[in-house]
Amino acid sequence: MSRVLAPHTLRVLGGGERFDARMHYVRLRDMSMSVLHYGGSVRFDSEPAETFFAVFVPIAGEAEARCGGDRVRLTTATAAVLSPADPVVLRWPGDCAQLVVRLERTGLEARLSDLLGAPLRKPLRFAPVMAVDAGNGRSWLRGLRMLVTELERPGSLIERHAVAEMFERTLVTALLMGHPSNYTRMLDGEVPAAPTRAVSIALEWIDNHPKWRHTTASLAREADVTERSLQLGFRKHLKMGPMEYLREIRLRGVRDQLRAAQSDAVTVTEVAAEWGFLHAGHFAARYQQRFGERPSETLRR
Repeated sequence: MSRVLAPHTLRVLGGGERFDARMHYVRLRDMSMSVLHYGGSVRFDSEPAETFFAVFVPIAGEAEARCGGDRVRLTTATAAVLSPADPVVLRWPGDCAQLVVRLERTGLEARLSDLLGAPLRKPLRFAPVMAVDAGNGRSWLRGLRMLVTELERPGSLIERHAVAEMFERTLVTALLMGHPSNYTRMLDGEVPAAPTRAVSIALEWIDNHPKWRHTTASLAREADVTERSLQLGFRKHLKMGPMEYLREIRLRGVRDQLRAAQSDAVTVTEVAAEWGFLHAGHFAARYQQRFGERPSETLRR
C-alpha cells in the first residue's frame, strides 16, 4: 500500500481484532485505482502526498477521514478528496471497503491548464468533501464505476491504450469541471464563445472523420480556440456540445451501417465498437432512445 499510495503508519485498533487485508490495484497513465479492505479496524496516518491527488470512495461500510484541517465522514454517499498539501488520517473500520483513486498532480494540473487556456497561477486544491449520491459527484462516480467494470472484464476494449487514455481523460476533466476547487470560478467564468469559423472547422473534422478519436481538446486545437470557448460556440450555434454532436453523428453512422449489413455477417457489438461505442448496454439504451428501436431490430430488417 505504501508503494501504491504513499508511505504511512498503519495501526490495528482493538487487541482481538482480526486483520485480513486485501487489495486489487491497476494503473492507467496518470490515474490508478485500488479496491482496499483491511478486514480489521485500523488507523491510517500519512504525510502530505505532494505529487498526487486522491479520492476515497467507500463501497461498503463507513469510515472517517481528516484531510488537513477538515473532517470528512466517509459513506457510500460521501467521498473524500485529498489535495497534495494535506496530511491524512483515516479511521477505517473492519467492515469498510474503499475504492481509492490516485491522480498524478502533473497530469491533473496540465489538464486544468488546457481547460483554462493559460498556465496555473497557484496550486490546485479541491474541496475535501464530494457528495456522490447526487449531482456532479454521482455522475463522476458512475463514470468511474463503468471504468472499473470494464477493467474487470477480460477482453474489454479498455485493455487498448487509446481507449483507456480516453476514459482517464474524461474522468479527469469531469472532476475538474464538476467538483469545487480554487479554480472553479475561473472554469465557470466569462469566456467568449468560439466564432462561427472555429465551430465550422471543428464540424468539418467530425463530419469528415467521425471514427477518429476526437476530443474537445483536439478539436479546439484544430480550431485554434480554447476548449471552453469551443464548447460555448457549439452550444450557441447547435444547442449541444462537441462530444454530443460527435455522438449523434456516430449513432447515425451505426444506424446506416446496420441497415446495409447482413444480419449473419456482423454483430451489433462489432459495429458499435467500430464507431467508438465501447459499452454495449449504454450504447443500446442511447440508440433506442434516439431511434425508437433496438439496434438488433435495425440489423434484422
